[in-house]
Amino acid sequence: MLEVLAAATKLSLYAGVFAGAGVALAATSLGEQSRFVRARARQIMRIAASVAMLSSIAVLLVLIFRLGGDFSGPTLSAIVETPTGLAAALQLGGGAVLLAFARSTLLGGAIPAAAGLALLASFAVNGHAASFNLAASAAAFIHVSAAAWWLGAILLLLPASKAIEVGAFAQLIRKFSQQALAIVALLLIAGVALILTLVNFNRPDWFTPYAQVLALKVLIASSVLALAVFNKLWLTPGLANEDGRSLAALKRAMNAEVILIGGVLATTAILTTYTSPHA
Repeated sequence: MLEVLAAATKLSLYAGVFAGAGVALAATSLGEQSRFVRARARQIMRIAASVAMLSSIAVLLVLIFRLGGDFSGPTLSAIVETPTGLAAALQLGGGAVLLAFARSTLLGGAIPAAAGLALLASFAVNGHAASFNLAASAAAFIHVSAAAWWLGAILLLLPASKAIEVGAFAQLIRKFSQQALAIVALLLIAGVALILTLVNFNRPDWFTPYAQVLALKVLIASSVLALAVFNKLWLTPGLANEDGRSLAALKRAMNAEVILIGGVLATTAILTTYTSPHA
């Protein structure tokens, strides 16, 4: 039961961090063209930051109960002084800054982006990659930051598709596509580096339970990439026709991407709760 709760709270944490940090990063990178959806972006950041902070606390509580339910000073100090404590501090601190900024009338710029990066840095200081070396931690940070940006951009593009006329939306899509080429390249390079680090292909029984769940995660992530390529090559050019069909199809495809990214986060929660690359 506690392991199920651990996986559920981690999934909630991942969703909050990725959505909040991703929207903050995407709003900053898209710049002035994100002005059409600033109210929606602030709402997403506010909700996501709250979810991330509450989930971070829940993750710590579940961890304490998994360790025997001892809330004594020494036990709490032992947790706080570990990478788990540092990760929680980054999640709570970054979430608090993001939440405060989301209540302002501003959007974009260094403050929300820095808060988002602090949230994402929590995955670099604690977790499977962090248990190996600094290079693996750096790769994890780049990987999750790129993935969060992608999710955040889609969460902004979806309301933008309803708020602005097709021509302006097509321009926004073009800017997103230009940035996505570099960011997705970083995501893939960092992802491959992590796989090569976390999976020991030299051992005869390398296809461990960890590698099996990781393979499922890669399969779902590959589906997201394939859908993104389809969007860029077939649906995006059709926006120029302004007949509404390509726009409707693109909206459905972006909604499917969000669902698939949710699947990636769910498999990650299972991966970090039930398996280990060291097994």
